[in-house]
Amino acid sequence: MTTTGVALAAEEWRPSWVARLLDRVGIVYRWRGVMTLSLADLVEMPRLPPDYVILPWDDSRLPEVAQVDHLSYRGTIDYRLYYAYFSSPERCRKIWREAFAGRFGRFDRERTLLLAHRGAIVGDVMAATTGPQEGFIANLAVLPSHRGGTGRALLLTCLHRYREAGFSRVSLAVTLENRRAYRLYASVGFRETHRFPILTCQWLP
Repeated sequence: MTTTGVALAAEEWRPSWVARLLDRVGIVYRWRGVMTLSLADLVEMPRLPPDYVILPWDDSRLPEVAQVDHLSYRGTIDYRLYYAYFSSPERCRKIWREAFAGRFGRFDRERTLLLAHRGAIVGDVMAATTGPQEGFIANLAVLPSHRGGTGRALLLTCLHRYREAGFSRVSLAVTLENRRAYRLYASVGFRETHRFPILTCQWLP
C-alpha cells in the first residue's frame, strides 16, 4: 500500500456516510482494490473436495456459466455495483462477450476454467493475458451452496497454470466491501497495490 487512499485494510473498510446516502437514491459508490501476486511466491497446491472436477473452458456451456454468475453474485455488493451485468443470466453473457472481445486483455482459454459437480457447472474463473508474463483474473464465481474450499481450489488451479506457462505475476480487482473475497485473495498471497472508486446507478439500464 503506497498511498493514503489505501491506508485502511479491507477488514476495516466500511461504506462512508456519502456512500450510505447515495445508496438511498439507487446510486452505488464504493472502492475497489487492485491486488497482485508474484507467482514465484505461490506455494499452496489446490485441493479439490470429492465429487468436484475442474474442466477447461467450453463455449457451449456459456448459458450454464451465465446462470452460475447470476446466482453467485445475487444479493452481494458486486451485484449492485455491476447490476448491468449480473442482474440476469442474459446480462451475465454480456460480460463474457466483452471478455472474448478483449475487455480485460486477451481472453485466455487455457486458464479460464469451469468447476463442475456431478456434471453440472457450479463455478468458473475468467482469465486474461495483459502482458508477456502478466495475467489477470477478471471473475471468480461459485454457487453459494458449493462453497467451502472449491473457490480456493479453482483459483489455485488457475494460478498454477499461469505459472506453468511462464507467467510471472497475476492481478485482479476486488470490491473492498466484499471481505470474504478479499480475505481469500490475501490468504493465497495477493497484495493490494492501489485503490480506485466506482460509481454506478442501479436505475439505469
